[in-house]
Amino acid sequence: MKVAVIGGKLQGTEAVCLSAAAGFESILIDADPKAVASKIADRFVCGDIVAGDPQVIEAMKEADFVLPANENDSVLAAAEEICRREGLTLAFDMDAYQITKSKIRSDKLFHDNGIPAPAYYPAGKPPYIIKPSEESGSAGVRCAETAKEVEEFLASRKDRDKWIVQEYLTGPSYSIEVIGFPGNYRTYSITQIHMDDVYDCCRVTVPCPLPPETKEEFARIGRRLAELVDLRGIMDVEVIDCGGRLKVLEIDARLPSQTPLAVLCSSGMNFLAELADVFTEGDFQKEQQDEGKFCAYEHYRRQNGILMQEGEHMMTEARPLEICRDFAGSKVAVCDYEEGRDSFRGIFINWADSEEDLQRIRKELKESLKLLP
Repeated sequence: MKVAVIGGKLQGTEAVCLSAAAGFESILIDADPKAVASKIADRFVCGDIVAGDPQVIEAMKEADFVLPANENDSVLAAAEEICRREGLTLAFDMDAYQITKSKIRSDKLFHDNGIPAPAYYPAGKPPYIIKPSEESGSAGVRCAETAKEVEEFLASRKDRDKWIVQEYLTGPSYSIEVIGFPGNYRTYSITQIHMDDVYDCCRVTVPCPLPPETKEEFARIGRRLAELVDLRGIMDVEVIDCGGRLKVLEIDARLPSQTPLAVLCSSGMNFLAELADVFTEGDFQKEQQDEGKFCAYEHYRRQNGILMQEGEHMMTEARPLEICRDFAGSKVAVCDYEEGRDSFRGIFINWADSEEDLQRIRKELKESLKLLP
């Protein structure tokens, strides 16, 4: 099986790693010759898909399916058009993505269909969270301690109608992925999302300390949302646990970063292999499984001798990454470490049979990363 991955940043890194784990051949396509995933793909084609570069189109035509791994509207539109014109299999649901990429549209979907979600300002009590409608993850997110701060911020914006203001809820955040098509959706292991101080995910852990009835409720919410957007492909759903009640924060109909590899190392389920089955075979070909491993997927960077754990935003500035096994105490590392160079950034993934063993491995990893030459 051969997959053409469009986009070599964080989602592309995830896709290429999943491809290798599934035993697929990956062709990575990106206009940036220094794309962070360029070294870890089986083949890297540097070219502009929007401009229709011939080498890009030829590479896409080689693949059994094409997987967009980015959130650039022009790139996505070009990928869709080329696949339509050339009769290629596109593993992406553009219609569902158009709904989920807008927090305004997706939040309206929640409220119109009785899906539990945070209340809109001015309802609820301060503090409030302010989010741009069409940015991914933590980009542009800020907190306002008072209603006055909210009003001052909105008054300063010419694009006031492109911002969402909601009550700021506290509690652990969780994510679940849904894959499939109308009438046949699967949900997978729930992951816990750990945030840094700018609301960016710096660590993903699985399994999660949730009671069985809450896990089933989350799976039902995921399947219901997939039905509402008529999903054909993959979507992730993020919630916050407010005293035992799950409220949906956002949905995204595209391959996410971070959670897929964590789920793979914990359960053995590979989202890319699942997508390949759905789009090339028309249905799932394998039974679901759960190996029950305790897994942590986390980001670290070292600079000027100081080791820091930060959200994935810092990985966008990494040098081209390489996959290393049994590196510095980590079972799998995807990083730009070079011996003798103090600074590095990386993704470090570990798993174990128990929570206690995993925490011991994580502690040893941090100490090893501090001492790397």
